[in-house]
Amino acid sequence: MEKNNNHDSFFRELLSDSNKEMPFSDFEDDLMTEIWLDHEKKYSVRKNIKLSWLFFILGMLSGIAIVVTLSFYRDNQPLAFISDNLFPGVIIFICLTIILFAEKLVKISFRRDNQL
Repeated sequence: MEKNNNHDSFFRELLSDSNKEMPFSDFEDDLMTEIWLDHEKKYSVRKNIKLSWLFFILGMLSGIAIVVTLSFYRDNQPLAFISDNLFPGVIIFICLTIILFAEKLVKISFRRDNQL
């Protein structure tokens, strides 16, 4: 029984040494506020990435609709601002823009820093 008391007193002493004083009176509040702000920042980044995907898809669909519409009108009636030489350039520009934005959005979406 005495051996257990020695162990108990040893652990009490060890645990009492681990009790540290806070450096400032509002240290815990400041730390919790900082943790909360970090969490909110990560949440807002994820929210903005989701909105980026939404607007990317909406923009891509509207771009495709515009190209299809313009190609339909180009075949039926000539438009002043779209010539036969300019139209393939516009389509190549739109395709390159879609590819570059999609690549950047995929990189941002699947980065480890964005995950909680």
